[in-house]
Amino acid sequence: MSDLTVVLTSCRRPDLLIGTLDSFFSTNDYPLREFIIIEDSDDESVWAIPARYPEQPIRVILNGVNIGQHRSIDRAYSEVQTPYILHLEDDWAFPVSKVVGRGIEILKRDPQVALVQLRTDDDIPRDIRRKAQAVEDLRYWRIPPTAHRVWHSFTFNPTVKRLSCYKKLPQGYAGFRTEAEISIFYKDQGAIMAWLAETGVSHSGFGRSNYGLKKRRGWRGVAQELDRFFSLATVRKWRRSVTRNVAHFKRKYRERQLIRSDRSALEP
Repeated sequence: MSDLTVVLTSCRRPDLLIGTLDSFFSTNDYPLREFIIIEDSDDESVWAIPARYPEQPIRVILNGVNIGQHRSIDRAYSEVQTPYILHLEDDWAFPVSKVVGRGIEILKRDPQVALVQLRTDDDIPRDIRRKAQAVEDLRYWRIPPTAHRVWHSFTFNPTVKRLSCYKKLPQGYAGFRTEAEISIFYKDQGAIMAWLAETGVSHSGFGRSNYGLKKRRGWRGVAQELDRFFSLATVRKWRRSVTRNVAHFKRKYRERQLIRSDRSALEP
């Protein structure tokens, strides 16, 4: 029996969803226990998807109303019975085979790795690549928590992850306001993110998000930006930025102290 469940989140983008599924199923060669699609809307067209892919173990969850990305994912993850999750969104292309199996092998070999990023290595920032440790046999980078003050410890991009790491969250993803806060939580846990090389997994949904504030055009857009700049939300954002910088420097300091301690232990 398979040790992997796929959870794909979607929100009223049926064309992108079908494109993602066509692409994934054409190259995936790793056995799946279940493929859960959770649609965060009232779009009943998703009920037709299992019939389109009769050989795949697809189960659809239709929220009926928009409950938000984090709560939607929590609902789907509550159904998972396998030790590993492949997390997908509805706007990605998967041109290369054996990607999922390589990602799971990393998790099995390296207990410090909390999740494996599957996004094309063309997208890994150069400064992150320099700070990461390349592991040649499975071809991936190990990204330490100190590589960035916010990112590269968690993402909702296509990733393979451990169900046990998700269960460490005290209130699931809904207990966090943003994806960045989840990443910082895992940084404080010392989690390592791996970035798998040579996947070719690319984003196809730029500019079509159905979450977040919609930008207005013309003078309404200018007024919207001014209102946002002078709002209490902006003040809170600046305050969070300062807090994140302080926490980042503390993590880097602890890392340097640990390295010095290890070196001292090796000295005669």
